Amino acid sequence: MTLSASNKKNKLKTGRYNLIFYSLMMIWPLLQFFVFYVLVKFNSVLYAFQDYDLLTDKTVWTFDNMRNAFSMMTQRPLFRSMMSMSLLTWVIGLAIGTPLALIFSYYIYKALPASGFFRVMLFLPSVISAIVMTTIYQFFVERALPEIVRVTTGIKMQGLMGNPDTRFFAVMFYNIWVSFGVSVLMYSDGMNRISTEVVESAHLDGATGLREFWYITVPLVYPTLSTFLITGVAGIFLNQANLFSFYGNSAPESLQTYGYYIYMQTEAAASRAEYPILSAIGLYLTILAVPLTLVSKYCLERFGPKEE
Repeated sequence: MTLSASNKKNKLKTGRYNLIFYSLMMIWPLLQFFVFYVLVKFNSVLYAFQDYDLLTDKTVWTFDNMRNAFSMMTQRPLFRSMMSMSLLTWVIGLAIGTPLALIFSYYIYKALPASGFFRVMLFLPSVISAIVMTTIYQFFVERALPEIVRVTTGIKMQGLMGNPDTRFFAVMFYNIWVSFGVSVLMYSDGMNRISTEVVESAHLDGATGLREFWYITVPLVYPTLSTFLITGVAGIFLNQANLFSFYGNSAPESLQTYGYYIYMQTEAAASRAEYPILSAIGLYLTILAVPLTLVSKYCLERFGPKEE
């Protein structure tokens, strides 16, 4: 009895020490999260209802920023264009990028010919600096590709980025390509964890090739897929479409997204007096994005395929 009580006391003591150690280890990351995320987000919301006077150095609470931001977003052509581009960028990534990422991942998962090469090439943009990748891509579509076409066909063509009729497609192609890195890595890793017994059983039932991909592989990696889809919806208005890497602060208005606009305006802000209107715009975009994210999460969980 004495030994049992002593062991119990030692376990309680060890558990208490473990709890103290865990608490001390978590203080710093939780403090960072609170200061650099919670407080920053809260302060940005407050900015939307403030008006800062540079002359008097005073802050006044007002709803004018919300009214002005709503007027800008609904009446100015640039803002309507940015809304369309933000949604279009997301739709293209969803309709083209997601299926291709799944197909490429399945190809790599099945270790088909040159799968290792494709894995490296698809992940390469995630390793190399974005500025380096966009520079190489611009050189290819602006100079190398027109020269290749001229030499092989004799047809003179304008660079894809410099031609207003093709620069949208050139930018979208690049965005889809660079999106494959992380998604293909995650999808293929999820596919590698699929039980071989499940795959063999499906083969015995005649499920091979496309049937295996659709009825076995996709449902089993669906949690990863749904996570990418939900975060994609949440980031609709944050996506810059790599426009800053391509154009700096002079991207054509026809290509600008809300993510690019807010980033550039924040970078160019000369004082805190310019932040309130940007915060108001961001707050409206959050009001739009939050319900869309929650609805998409519900629909994906409610109507998506089940592993069982």
